[in-house]
Amino acid sequence: MCGIAGVFEYRRRAAVDEAALVRMRETLRHRGPDGEGLFISPDRMVGLGHRRLAIVDPAGGAQPMVGPTGQVLVFNGEIYNYPTLRRELEADGICFRTRCDSEVILRLYERDGEGCVDRLNGMFAFAIWDPDPRKLFFARDGIGEKPFYWTDLGGTFLFGSEIKAILADQRVRREVNEEAIAPYLVNLVTPSPETLFRGIWKLAPGHCGSCSPDGVSVRRYWDPFQPRRARPDSLQTSVAGVRRLLTESVHARLMADVPVGVLLSGGVDSTGIVAMLGARAKGVATFSVGFEGSSEIDERAIARTVADHYGTDHHEVVVTESAAMRSLTKLVHHQDEPLADPVCVPLMFVCELARATGVPVVMAGEGADELFWGYPRYRQIMAREQWLRALLALPSPLRRAAPSLVPASWHPRLRDLLEGIARGRPYPMHMPLGLTSRQVDQLIRVRLRRSDGWTHNSTPNGDPIATLGWDTQEYEFGLRLPELLLMRIDRFSMAHGVEARVPFLDPGLVDYAYRIPFEQKLLGDESKRVLKLALAGLVPRWVLERPKQGFGAPVDRWFQSGFEDLLRRLMDSEAMGTYFDIGRMEGGYRDRRLGRNRLRFSLWFILNFALWHRQWIEGESTEELIERSITASARR
Repeated sequence: MCGIAGVFEYRRRAAVDEAALVRMRETLRHRGPDGEGLFISPDRMVGLGHRRLAIVDPAGGAQPMVGPTGQVLVFNGEIYNYPTLRRELEADGICFRTRCDSEVILRLYERDGEGCVDRLNGMFAFAIWDPDPRKLFFARDGIGEKPFYWTDLGGTFLFGSEIKAILADQRVRREVNEEAIAPYLVNLVTPSPETLFRGIWKLAPGHCGSCSPDGVSVRRYWDPFQPRRARPDSLQTSVAGVRRLLTESVHARLMADVPVGVLLSGGVDSTGIVAMLGARAKGVATFSVGFEGSSEIDERAIARTVADHYGTDHHEVVVTESAAMRSLTKLVHHQDEPLADPVCVPLMFVCELARATGVPVVMAGEGADELFWGYPRYRQIMAREQWLRALLALPSPLRRAAPSLVPASWHPRLRDLLEGIARGRPYPMHMPLGLTSRQVDQLIRVRLRRSDGWTHNSTPNGDPIATLGWDTQEYEFGLRLPELLLMRIDRFSMAHGVEARVPFLDPGLVDYAYRIPFEQKLLGDESKRVLKLALAGLVPRWVLERPKQGFGAPVDRWFQSGFEDLLRRLMDSEAMGTYFDIGRMEGGYRDRRLGRNRLRFSLWFILNFALWHRQWIEGESTEELIERSITASARR
């Protein structure tokens, strides 16, 4: 795992500034504390920088890596099928100088060109400079585990693993992408390909691109969403397939020349990963996090029980409110743009614990809930299937009248659902993640309102409930999972020089499980049905039958003290008044009809934006403001 950055002066307007390239690279030092590298082409039109976290072949995997025919690679990630690809390439007469997966990408590109991305199984973001056609080729893995950001300054192409690398170039202006504010508030993140920085783009999952003297072009190379139909397998066949593919995925992700641990919550997903290790689970390092005074969301006790059951070497960290507040400056620094999920806080602390314990690689359970329908909202919506069918079958005039029966101030989420029914196609089950469309309209200035950041990209399936199911999976894997959940674990693992691997998102497993019939994933009140059956006999029943407890943070309690004070201080600025209707926001905070728990959770999105704006746009420190709020809270 590493950090990559680069410059291509593709219109030859200037030569690469080595000092500027080094500044870009060094913003990513946390992603690669074990080594550094730099390449500048002889004509000084191309510069590539690399920071290395040495996981595989520590002695031989230095980058940028130059191939025998002149191509140059910078790569962030892991390729799990690289041994198979290496043997194939060696059979073609290709000789290798190292044991690392980086060289396999480079040599595969030499043979297959841009088609190399179709053969890679892993998490990756990379760029290859090809001097013969004078082209910079870049790609992001199909699931979106690793990030790739870029901008075009009208002849200068800049890229990096994080936005801060691009901002290190003094030619890049720090401006708010105002059209992305509403989508951010709805989705808790800016949907690709945009970011909250105007003119800076994120490469979408499953996309690759190239920059040449002709300009920049981007294309999709992998599409998990088509076809939108279920595989006609029996439940028994699906269970066997999931168990085989998950076992293979977990063991492939043990590939490392350093210790590998597991982030353990005690739920089905993380326990399943430990269980799949078999005899290797004994003594493996596991890590859990909890919150002081918040037993209702603290899973350390069950995680400890699971660790004892499998004999792991277990470690815990407890997060206090003041520690959470003091972490906000670091949190905003590593996010680059807001990832408005409070889970970012515990992730930061538990990954710091892993690194302090001497474990630079961890496996995590991200993706299982999306792949196997594990969230409560899926059950809540599908429990009302007959009600939904009846409403969707109404004549259009009656459907269009339905939203007016529910005042938005009374139940904004139900109102959003009814408005989707009025259109004949409800939003995906997890949308909105944040504020509803009407709440956004009330909160932000009218000139900022554009869209919700997600549109139906596929035609309906005929049956409206099947359409809702496929739309939900497309939203999860096209936006929520890659741009929010995977970016939060990427940022806060890499913030501490830790590589996080997610076995549930192996492309082969995703391709298989994505099209398992919905009723095999969710049957009545039982979620993750096929996964639980696949883990039966490996995971104890007391884990499989335990009610789901989401991984979260005590946001409601936080906003009863110091966090509320901090938000008020941040919003008391001219800058925030240009984006938000401050009076409406404060009025809504006092309105109990909206539900104080939900509203305080919503305030987390605003707090993240305000902190981001102050630190990244205004260029002012947040530390003094945070300390004032901590002091004010302590006096209460």
